[in-house]
Amino acid sequence: MSQAFNVLLIAEFHDIQEADQKEIFLRMEEHGLEKIPTVSSAWEMKCDAEDETDAKDLAVQALVNICRTYPFELKLVAHAGQSQILRRRKKFEA
Repeated sequence: MSQAFNVLLIAEFHDIQEADQKEIFLRMEEHGLEKIPTVSSAWEMKCDAEDETDAKDLAVQALVNICRTYPFELKLVAHAGQSQILRRRKKFEA
């Protein structure tokens, strides 16, 4: 049975053009990621999943799918509930 989880995503964007970053932020909002205004690089996404680990995986996959067409390096931390914090580093090529 799936449940709703709020996943916290902290993302750093390295070596990215300002226009590309703005486009990514717009696409993130279109895909259900909500900007947390008190922290400059924090986003929250509500995910329906079987458990916290699946929720984190879904949120990370959504962000990667949004970012994959822009050349830059992404450093990402994802957290949901009581589960272990997930850390990822991904470099996207043009």
